[in-house]
Amino acid sequence: MRSGAAVRRSTWSGASALVALTTLLALLLRVYRLAGPVLRWDEGWSLAHASLPWSELWRIAAEEWHPPAYVFLLRLWLVAGKDAWSIRYLSVLLGVLAVALAYRVARDWSGSARAGVLSALFAACWPLLVYYGQVARMYALAALAVLAAACFMLQDLRAGSWRSGLGLVASAAVALYSLYHTAWPIAAIWLYAALLRPRRTPRLLALGGLTLVAYLPWLAAARQTLAMRLAAGAGTDPVQATLGVLPAALEGLAFPYGALPRAGTALAVVLGLGLVAGFWNRSSLPPLLLPLLALGLSVAGTACSTRTYWFAVRHLVPATPFLGLALAWALDRLAARRWRLLPAALALLVAMYWPTSARFVYEKTLEVTDPFDPTEDYRYLSAHAGPDDLVYFNALARAGWYENLRRPQDARWSYAMRWDPIVEPLERIVARLEGRRGQYRALWFALYKGDFGPNAPLVGWLNANLYPAAGEWQGDMLYLAYVEPSREWQSQPCDARFGPGARLAEARWSREATPGGAIALELTWQADQPIAGGLKVFVHALDGSGRLIAQHDGIPAAGTRPTESWQPGEEIRDRHGLLLPAGLTGPGEVRLIVGLYDPQKGDRLRMPDGRDALELGRVPVRGAP
Repeated sequence: MRSGAAVRRSTWSGASALVALTTLLALLLRVYRLAGPVLRWDEGWSLAHASLPWSELWRIAAEEWHPPAYVFLLRLWLVAGKDAWSIRYLSVLLGVLAVALAYRVARDWSGSARAGVLSALFAACWPLLVYYGQVARMYALAALAVLAAACFMLQDLRAGSWRSGLGLVASAAVALYSLYHTAWPIAAIWLYAALLRPRRTPRLLALGGLTLVAYLPWLAAARQTLAMRLAAGAGTDPVQATLGVLPAALEGLAFPYGALPRAGTALAVVLGLGLVAGFWNRSSLPPLLLPLLALGLSVAGTACSTRTYWFAVRHLVPATPFLGLALAWALDRLAARRWRLLPAALALLVAMYWPTSARFVYEKTLEVTDPFDPTEDYRYLSAHAGPDDLVYFNALARAGWYENLRRPQDARWSYAMRWDPIVEPLERIVARLEGRRGQYRALWFALYKGDFGPNAPLVGWLNANLYPAAGEWQGDMLYLAYVEPSREWQSQPCDARFGPGARLAEARWSREATPGGAIALELTWQADQPIAGGLKVFVHALDGSGRLIAQHDGIPAAGTRPTESWQPGEEIRDRHGLLLPAGLTGPGEVRLIVGLYDPQKGDRLRMPDGRDALELGRVPVRGAP
């Protein structure tokens, strides 16, 4: 007969081999179709946020919905590449690491290597974990950190040491710095330890205090954002709000989306049968307190938090490994009663969730309700903006979509965030613009929802301080280009009359130009009498042969002063920018032409001498920049 030590070594060896195979399975499930589908909105945010300088990562995270740990990690990871496969692979690795950790936690918690292997299998295959193990967001990191905290807590309960205490504090802090919703399972881990070992309460309080101290810098940095979020839900009944979302939260935890009918019921039946089987061995019941606390607090806490933030299944990811603990315990109890029950229960769950695991997980349709194309910004900007331009995005997610495809010869980007979840103060945006004045040919603004809502003050400031050179709507996006004011001007009094009442009193424009550069113009209009109908101004740049090389048309004063609003004697300041082609040869000259036309008929207004446009002057081109 083999000794007890030999049996334990054999059992450990067999479990290790199974965990290794399970880990490989987890990797294969997560790399399958990893490059598709296209980047989601939040993934674009992750990429853009992580692409910024280190100094800006912390501040931006403090103003949005999530703490910064994942973004900091992704910032380091970007050396691997910025394509969808590369940035998502970080989450793959984090999810794969969780498999071995799930085994360790379940084995130490239950005392059963079989339960450990089943927990590892759950961590490798459960559709919710595979789904978010392929997404470039913080959820895989949050689940891994929570599992690490549970592992160190179990070690500390068994034989408290400075290593286990330090590991517990560090892993819990990483979890909290990854996702706010990790607070629920982290609290459950501490509560479980206090209930299981009441005499360890002073040590647990000390470790909890150290974790809080480690988290205080973030709470201080994000205090205004957190206060604003909490205030948003202050007027609702927390109990009623929680009860209203509980069914959706429980369904999200069961993750029956795309599964066969009654998949959630099958999961509940397996858990229930395991509980019944566990009553035959009452000593195995107390450990169930850990998953029950973690799941209960997480479901209730996630449901309650919908008062300040809508419910999303992804918020339950940190608690999901504890569902794995409960399921592993139930399956282990069934196997202890009759070994054939284990493969039968596993076969039932696999059959019920097969459509979810085979299709739904990889289609990534959760929280995507409308069709979208993350390549549209790049397609437009790569065709219109040049390498000497700078693009500002009002939503960081759109900047990430652009960065995902941007090449070295494309325009670089920055941000002027004026859309949820961050609306920056206009003064901060202006300071950022002023700090880059004169460094670029043109400043482009890719504005989600255009000049609507919080975007309006930004567009107003741009029109009042810069020179509009282009503007076009594409779906929900408004693309605007601006030229900065010229430092050296040449001006000319005009006294040129167009049609029955419009007069160009004065004009000034950039003194010189370069190939691929820009020209700014400022026109001063007056009305001799009221002007009927809405007219547009056109400004053209012609080369030496008379060929049109650049133009800008628009309602005067960037659309704010249509001609029908002009009052006799009033002066209207009207700004325009012209973006010259890079192929323009120099030295030479550019001729500037200006006029008015009826956009409905396409007819130009005539001057008294019959001309339909006025040549303002010529701008010398001083050669290649």
